[in-house]
Amino acid sequence: MPQPEPLSPDSRGLSEVLGGQMGKILRFGIVGGVGTVLNTLLVLAFLSLADRIHDINPGGHLAATLAAIAAWMVCCGVNYLLNAAWTFRRWPPAWKQAGQYYLAALSAFFIQIGLLNLLLFFIEADRPVETAVLNGVAVATGSLFNYVFASFWVFGEKAKRSS
Repeated sequence: MPQPEPLSPDSRGLSEVLGGQMGKILRFGIVGGVGTVLNTLLVLAFLSLADRIHDINPGGHLAATLAAIAAWMVCCGVNYLLNAAWTFRRWPPAWKQAGQYYLAALSAFFIQIGLLNLLLFFIEADRPVETAVLNGVAVATGSLFNYVFASFWVFGEKAKRSS
């Protein structure tokens, strides 16, 4: 059985992998992944609670949209703080930058909500977990747009010079 080769001093360390533009994309993806999981869990919790307390159809457009809005509000703040501190290294966060981030994320959120409702139109979702999974797909898609907005407008070079 062949033995694995030991790591040489030339091997790229984690800090090198997470550096540069590819590192930013990777860090943004990790933060987005955490946000997507948190968002999906919050939507699932909100829809399950609504279903149990008020017997609301979790696959209904209004219930899914309201749950997604509530989850987005929480996750957007968490993602902004994580991206400012770790992805783009802009700490301490600034109110102007936070406002720009929320506007950029809101644009991506409209894409997310549109896709969620389109998926609900084509796929029957009668249980909270089904709607939460569809929302997870929509969140991941919106995150791609959010990266472009965040990297060029919120945390871009012009924003770096003005902070």
